Amino acid sequence: MSSRWMSKFLVLSALLVMALPVVAFAQTSRLEGMTLQGDYVKDYTAIYTYPSQVPNVGNLVYGELGNTGGVGTAVVDRSVGAILGNLFDGRFGTWALHLRQLTPDLGQGDVVSSPTSGTVGGDPNVNGNEEFDLMWGRKTGTMSIGLRLNRSFWSQETSLPAVQTTLKRDPLGLAVTGDENLARNIMGFGGGVGFEMNPNTSIDVALLYQSRTFENTTSPIVGTNTKEDNGTSYLLSGRAMWQYQSNVVVTPVFKYYSYDLSRQEITGTTATFDNTIKGWQIGAAGNWSLGSNDLFVLGVDFVSNKVEQSDALFGTAADDSTDITENMFPRVFAALETHVNSWLTVRMGASKGAFTKLTFEPRNNPSKPKVETTSTSFDMNIGCGVKLGTLQLDAVLADNSFQFSNGLLGGQTPTGGFFPKVTATYSF
Repeated sequence: MSSRWMSKFLVLSALLVMALPVVAFAQTSRLEGMTLQGDYVKDYTAIYTYPSQVPNVGNLVYGELGNTGGVGTAVVDRSVGAILGNLFDGRFGTWALHLRQLTPDLGQGDVVSSPTSGTVGGDPNVNGNEEFDLMWGRKTGTMSIGLRLNRSFWSQETSLPAVQTTLKRDPLGLAVTGDENLARNIMGFGGGVGFEMNPNTSIDVALLYQSRTFENTTSPIVGTNTKEDNGTSYLLSGRAMWQYQSNVVVTPVFKYYSYDLSRQEITGTTATFDNTIKGWQIGAAGNWSLGSNDLFVLGVDFVSNKVEQSDALFGTAADDSTDITENMFPRVFAALETHVNSWLTVRMGASKGAFTKLTFEPRNNPSKPKVETTSTSFDMNIGCGVKLGTLQLDAVLADNSFQFSNGLLGGQTPTGGFFPKVTATYSF
């Protein structure tokens, strides 16, 4: 292909990034294009897990252009946010504000991410009515601190001559999951601190806490009340970045999370159902700087997720409670980000679990068998980035759009376009 035709093709690709519709992916576009969890690399999205990074990412405005994961062809999961270190000339620290259509997962930037890896390690709550997400950070010497406050809330009270009803949870969430327990209102608090231990090592630790509640009451004739029995969810995270060599950064990570989905039903007597999802992750990755600012990431981690339920919320019929345990010992991942020229970046990455085991163990029904499944999970994505002045457009390439048989990027047109997810970032 001549250089003239190649230039035309690259320009056309940049236009497609801006023009084509989008669908849902698990993370913001740069990290999703590399199939990476954000803890292991430097990226502004680290502020969602580590608020202490708020004063360290500079000034920027971002836009998540959404996905077609809504009802029918509705575009959802859109957001615009800003990180402002120069507000009030920086005298009162750095402020970050996120305006979202849907509530993101705990410690993540969008609604379908997960604080850890695995099939059952995701945030189960689907309240989409986020009211606000405000963050603040300040850097003093070698220490930086950050705070976060977020709220998602929906309620409705109906009064009739004979019956009064109160609903305090997201009804759209119920339509998605089929259980009101998984559409809770949220009040969240978070904080983090970062230290520069020496010129080659920095450490970040953070705790994100959320009170998740719901209520569904009908009175006085029916006299039923269903509500949470415990609303505590939290994520404890820690990571270090160690400049091992001039071109190598080693990043160890530890995370522990817990979601309490216990509920109670009151109909004259009180019935309590205990449900929790807990898990942990420990791992490390090496970040190699290659060539002129290219990046290669290679890492390994160990992940354990456990669902304990007496309410049959996940993975089983309604008449049978089942505990689910997932272990990935270990998971290996690798990614490459290369700058083709001054304005085009190409990314690719994959992860694969080894000795992965998923166990389903019934609690109250001896006739149900215990099932253990072993597998080697494999995930891979390809992405690209286009820089237009101070505007950076990052996109993920659809899994079924790269067809070699019919030419470049054109063998099959996938639903949602060639670029399923696009993020725009403006830095200043």
